[in-house]
Amino acid sequence: MTYIRRRIAHFFSTFSLYNFLLLAFGLPFLTEGLFLFLRQSFLNNLYHPPYLFLFLALIFLYGNLFSQVQANEKAFENFSLKAAFVSFAYWLLLSPIFFFRFYQMLLAWQPLPANMLSFLFLYRWKILPIILLFYVIVLYFLYRAILVPKYLKKGNSLKQSIQLSWQQSKKNPVKQLGIFFLIPLIFLVTSLLIKVGFIGLTQLLSRQSTAMILLLLYRVLQNIVWALFFLYLAASDKKAVVEDDRPKTTFIWMGLMVVACLSLYSLHYAHAFHVQKANTQLTISHRGVSNQNGVQNSIEVLRKTSETFHPDLVEMDVQETADHQLVVMHDEDLNALADKNLRIDETTWKDLKNLTLKENGHSSKIPLFADYLAAANQLNQKLLIELKVTAKTKATIVQGLLPLSDQLANHQLQSMDLDTANQMKKLFPMLKVGYILPFDLLGAPRTSLDFVNIEARTASGDLIQVLQHRKQAVYAWPINTKQQAAAYRFLQVKGILSDDLAVISAPSDDIKARTASILQFD
Repeated sequence: MTYIRRRIAHFFSTFSLYNFLLLAFGLPFLTEGLFLFLRQSFLNNLYHPPYLFLFLALIFLYGNLFSQVQANEKAFENFSLKAAFVSFAYWLLLSPIFFFRFYQMLLAWQPLPANMLSFLFLYRWKILPIILLFYVIVLYFLYRAILVPKYLKKGNSLKQSIQLSWQQSKKNPVKQLGIFFLIPLIFLVTSLLIKVGFIGLTQLLSRQSTAMILLLLYRVLQNIVWALFFLYLAASDKKAVVEDDRPKTTFIWMGLMVVACLSLYSLHYAHAFHVQKANTQLTISHRGVSNQNGVQNSIEVLRKTSETFHPDLVEMDVQETADHQLVVMHDEDLNALADKNLRIDETTWKDLKNLTLKENGHSSKIPLFADYLAAANQLNQKLLIELKVTAKTKATIVQGLLPLSDQLANHQLQSMDLDTANQMKKLFPMLKVGYILPFDLLGAPRTSLDFVNIEARTASGDLIQVLQHRKQAVYAWPINTKQQAAAYRFLQVKGILSDDLAVISAPSDDIKARTASILQFD
């Protein structure tokens, strides 16, 4: 513990109060101002490609300040153009982490081509781990090259600076793990815990004035954590700094900087409270269940949920068997529900119909979609029908709906495969058809579909605004806590899917829910 305390004390001695306040309030003021400017421009259809240069200029500013803090220099002291551009390149590679919400906003309003996004979403479990592994390797090389700008300022060549940085950052494996992985992870977890903690604290609110104080305190704490992480990156190979004597005007400017930053946050949050309005949403039972009252996607639980909770829609899943029969089943295999190593698209209906599914203390059979649909129509229960597509069934599964076209009236269709969703809209133009986003970090493809079903855990307020701007309804899944349901009421989301319909209908306090919504989605 003595060693840890000594290292922490040394870390806090490697930067000045001036640099800390500049990072905690000065740069966040510029960052927040640019972010709000870009968001409002996008919302008003005023986006121009040159706006991207403003974002790059912000990254250049961060990179230049990083090299100055790293070398214990004042602004533009011992300025090196080569070091400035190396720092810019360094922070450009770090920008997906430090400026993540900029990328998320840009991709929401200016998405990648629809075919590319659909491909990434469908094969996400194969593609994203490769991308993540590649980025971790890039981050490791950045960590080993972290001192390059400092050595460039000392007059070394780029090659010499890289070699010196590589030598200085060489540690034993335990220290390598701590410096490169564990300490950054601690900062990340701390930031997440602050967010979760403040969302929990909204339950203590009763007035908007106290809500504003809570929101400001949240931003200040997050800025402090971010500033300390910035300084941690810049502290490598640094000695303790001697606080220089600065004129009194410096402290005046520092005070004005803090006031300006807090004022910008206050105006933003006041506007957020003003524009938020609660709306009544469609209640949608996820896979037909509510509070584990039966086997998912079974006719028995459909009847039970419909008669007890009267949801606006029951969401359910349809797959195609090897002999082209449509069955109601979510998982592609039967390992979880029947303890059988069988895939739906490789098994015939004859071999599936006698299997017993077990879940939540209940048992049931796999139903044919035609039987499930007939039961829903008898109950006058509208369905949200998801077609789950595999490589074996993509060419034929939609055709299986055609014989049931009359019975599908007033129901809704959706799919995680964009081609399938577009095909369903073409074949059933009178029905509402939607696209399911498995995660919301890359935006949503531009489509002419009626709605988009977003994954709630990665949802962003910007993506929801974009979809509403496109005149597309937004559904969200899964919403399984009262606090989460309350927060979504202020986002003008059309419908929410839940495994427990009681959480959707639970009453919520206006101020508490508004504040939680701002914390979660701003």
